[in-house]
Amino acid sequence: MPFPNIPLIHRPGEVVVPATLPRPPLPVRKRVLVVDDEHPLLKLLVRVLSVDNYEIQSTDSGVGAAKLLDVPSFRGVDLLVTDLMMPRMNGRELADAVRQRYPSARVLYVTGFADALFKGVNELGEGESFIEKPFGAEGMLEATRLLMFGHSCDGQEPADKRDSTEEWTDDRLRTKVVRLLKRLRFA
Repeated sequence: MPFPNIPLIHRPGEVVVPATLPRPPLPVRKRVLVVDDEHPLLKLLVRVLSVDNYEIQSTDSGVGAAKLLDVPSFRGVDLLVTDLMMPRMNGRELADAVRQRYPSARVLYVTGFADALFKGVNELGEGESFIEKPFGAEGMLEATRLLMFGHSCDGQEPADKRDSTEEWTDDRLRTKVVRLLKRLRFA
């Protein structure tokens, strides 16, 4: 089976394929702190996230980010995008330091070692998510929007299944729920 012909490098004069998701820049600016010890990846993350109207600050280490938090002119963090595996201060330790100062901050872990992310814990905390390397620009933009807003496009609100009548039109689902409630003695 042949591999699809996907260009890895954009050359001038080539037709650029538009993004698959309609994603106008965010109307509300959010503050993002990007931390990665791999300088090329750090530059890439900053470049990709700058498309979405974020106010971005970046640094190449967890220790550098912790020092940045102590600067009096530092304006805060709405979203921390951090590499998980870094020397001296890993992404989890950095996330804890950020959340001590900014409890409502969201955390997006960037990792090539997703299994290490769950070492010692069963699940991620509230407001935490991860994206596994390698990822594309669309994936990163979608991950940050989903984590920050619960949806990836403006005007798209997350569906509240409690308001959906379609959930209860399927008699099999309704029957299962009724049986479960009877077993629990609620019905």
